[in-house]
Amino acid sequence: MKGCTLAEFINDLRTMGGPEKEFTFRDKRYFLETVYHEETGLDEMYIFEVSDTDPVIARFFGKDFDECTDQFEEAKIFDGQTIYDVEDEIEVLFG
Repeated sequence: MKGCTLAEFINDLRTMGGPEKEFTFRDKRYFLETVYHEETGLDEMYIFEVSDTDPVIARFFGKDFDECTDQFEEAKIFDGQTIYDVEDEIEVLFG
């Protein structure tokens, strides 16, 4: 991973729900954001591809940032692989 270490990236998600992160993977830009839904008491972490349509590629819900991050770590959203499988191909641009 370029721009920070994978451990720093994951630790930021666990402790602060971000902060918002922008990164590239295989020539595509992505944005990760976390929001709190007061009506349900759940945090939501979502990732979308920065493009003309900004498609959401993943959503994770949990009672805290740890639960969302656990789901993110296990998700095979990077061309069928986890962030741990492709960390060498990710560059963090912001966050």
